[in-house]
Amino acid sequence: MALPTTNGIVRGKFETALETNYSAITSSFTIIGAPFAASFSILYVQNFTNEIIDFSISYDGLTTTFSLAPNGIIASDMVTNSVQISAGESAWCKYRSTPPSSGFVQVSSVTPV
Repeated sequence: MALPTTNGIVRGKFETALETNYSAITSSFTIIGAPFAASFSILYVQNFTNEIIDFSISYDGLTTTFSLAPNGIIASDMVTNSVQISAGESAWCKYRSTPPSSGFVQVSSVTPV
């Protein structure tokens, strides 16, 4: 089944943001929300805590794929390179050296509909 398009562009839908409060972030990778239900190519991750947070976008949360300083953000649009994050993968986070004492982390994505 082909995805509906307008002028050759596939319609996208912002998924509900996934969040983890600072108090749930530990020194081991913890899943943020649940595994992604659909594949997607546009990802936003924000660190609203007061400490450096390591993130993993993977099936298992075993390796750091990027880190964000306090109030840091990463926005990734992988459409140009035809790359996507697969359904079943998850976002994970852990603090690097000091537990955060305020804030939260947030992950959101845009899926094709």
